[in-house]
Amino acid sequence: MTSSFVELALGGICAAALGRVSGILILKLRQARYAKQALAVPRGWRDLCTVPEPYLLGGVTIALWATRDVPVEPSTPQLLRVGVALAIASVAIALMLSVLRVFPSVSTGHYVLPRQRVVAEGPYAWVRHPLYLAAFLVWLAVALGFGSATALALTLLYVIPGYWIYLRAEEAMLIEHLGEAYARYREEVGALLPRRRRVARPGRSAL
Repeated sequence: MTSSFVELALGGICAAALGRVSGILILKLRQARYAKQALAVPRGWRDLCTVPEPYLLGGVTIALWATRDVPVEPSTPQLLRVGVALAIASVAIALMLSVLRVFPSVSTGHYVLPRQRVVAEGPYAWVRHPLYLAAFLVWLAVALGFGSATALALTLLYVIPGYWIYLRAEEAMLIEHLGEAYARYREEVGALLPRRRRVARPGRSAL
């Protein structure tokens, strides 16, 4: 019974990772259409440094699934590790779906569309880059669920630094084109972690 749980949990983690990869590939089709009408489509190295990431995620996930070795009687620590990883993957999927709900025109790549506005609803009310946070969570779930040092190393050495560089380039573009509205949003909302709201005091405005 416990080995079945591990199999199901690892299957769920794989589904989350491959679902994210599939979603990105679908959104790339939209990106090609948006590029024709965008006011800005920066293509510097910082804007492209995360391009290999979803393909890398797909390859690593498939390889780990194909070589998995689930014991007949998993240990309690393994059950706990896999369960936590599945919970993390579930949060990542929920985050991605909530982004699509409040920002249905979201796509991949950097661009600014005519009449684009700052989105500050749903997950964007808590963090400025919920999709990048979801990417970190999916990678962490894969590394933790499969106990993979390789996936963890890729997460720490490429995925997190790569997306940090990428989001900084994105924010420079948004500041340039959306101006004060985005600058104010950036001051009020954390990039990848919720920012503790300040309590209003006499003579002091709350953020």
